[in-house]
Amino acid sequence: MTVADQPLMVRTRAARPGPGRVRLAVCAATIAACVPYLILKIAWLSGSTVGWNDTDAAEDSALYVGNAITMGMDAMAVVVALAFTFRWGMRIPAWLVLTPIWVAAGLLAPIVLAVPLGSVLQVLFSSEPLTTSGSAIQGWVYGVVYTGFTLQGLGLLTAFVLYARNRWADVFTVRTRDVPKGPTHQVQALLARAAGVLAVLFAAVHLFWAFGGTAGLTAEQVDHRNAAQQLADGAVGLLALAGAAALLVIVRRGGRPERFAVPLAAAWVGAAATFAWSLYGLLVTLSRPGLLAGESTTALNLTALCGVLAGVLMGVTGAFLLAERDAQSASPIASSAP
Repeated sequence: MTVADQPLMVRTRAARPGPGRVRLAVCAATIAACVPYLILKIAWLSGSTVGWNDTDAAEDSALYVGNAITMGMDAMAVVVALAFTFRWGMRIPAWLVLTPIWVAAGLLAPIVLAVPLGSVLQVLFSSEPLTTSGSAIQGWVYGVVYTGFTLQGLGLLTAFVLYARNRWADVFTVRTRDVPKGPTHQVQALLARAAGVLAVLFAAVHLFWAFGGTAGLTAEQVDHRNAAQQLADGAVGLLALAGAAALLVIVRRGGRPERFAVPLAAAWVGAAATFAWSLYGLLVTLSRPGLLAGESTTALNLTALCGVLAGVLMGVTGAFLLAERDAQSASPIASSAP
């Protein structure tokens, strides 16, 4: 019998399979969670005052700009969910994928952690309503918006994990101590330590507010604080500490936790929450729409600035680390043949 006589089993595939049912379901649920918020924003930008108690406040020009920006951000969440689901998303440059999901994770993670539990605690153990009667916006709007944000956060983070497991599968299997140290490792260590100091200061203030402290808050903020807002402060503070600690573990190549994906995820979300929530606070203060910002305080502004700096330093450190790792993975392996 010759080689030609042997049957040759060749499996060919005309095209790579599309997304599975789970990814399609996650994508559909995430987009569905975005729809009510988008409809509300489109209505307000079209001149409607649905959901408003104070119709004069709805006509504020600064608020109009804010509505346009936040509508664009939610529309971007739809695009990101689609990119995480369909094959064309794998061809997008990594930085163009990672930047919007980093910001989204930072804005939505504290809401996912704090709002559902805080609302339940408020209803069960407090006589205060979830929203004040004197608010310019009707109570049902808050329910629609924050329910949507919670579902968006869960959906986007789930979709991103499923996407990342396909695009960067090795990240989920490599051990932390096996990640090689590149030429910028000393710089990474310096930046991680500086970020850690700032993150501790930032977290201390937010945890102080979470446990009932009111120093540094405006009188209006103190009057309207509820369980969800205190839990949000606690979540942001804990995420900042977790992000800084995880980044130090990565930089030091600690043996625990063993899987690189664990401290990377903690550093990713912690840095994002520290940066995004702080930047949002500063932007609101600078734009000064009376409905959103009210009177600010030095403590609020300095805490937000501290958070922005900590988040930037953590983000830059992580960017150096991942860029070096990608470069090392792409470098050709030297041949051992003479």
